[in-house]
Amino acid sequence: MAAWCEFEIIWMYGFDGRPLTAADIPEAVADLQTMGRFHGLQIYPDAEPAPDGRWQFPRVSVGWDREGEGYLVQCFETAYSESFFLATSSLLSEPEIYVELGGQGEELWPRQLFVPYPSVVQALEHFLATGLQDTRLAWIGLRDFPRLAVASRPARRF
Repeated sequence: MAAWCEFEIIWMYGFDGRPLTAADIPEAVADLQTMGRFHGLQIYPDAEPAPDGRWQFPRVSVGWDREGEGYLVQCFETAYSESFFLATSSLLSEPEIYVELGGQGEELWPRQLFVPYPSVVQALEHFLATGLQDTRLAWIGLRDFPRLAVASRPARRF
């Protein structure tokens, strides 16, 4: 399937600012597991910021949970759309996985928002081809999942 438009990777060591193709996706996603805590994959259209200084849309962000729970994938299809997270299921558990919100707070999120490698690759391949979320996968709106604010990282249970 041909690309919907040209996308580039922003903010990922080794890929910064270069055009992204479907062939790059498996390696870029796998590399997140070995990168530092604040590395992530940010994919935007290969274009200058809009006149208001904001980045163009659609865009997608991918991060790896350092505890090995899985990947977090967040997608914005338009500047006006709600953001959605890829999920393993539309049925969500109680919040249990610790998430640090880039210095803005700390929360617990449902386990289903941490997805496996094959789902991420499928979602990104579809996104590059269409600029849209893959409707064959489960997506949960940012306002549609339970979360719990925490004061500090909870102890891990084994």
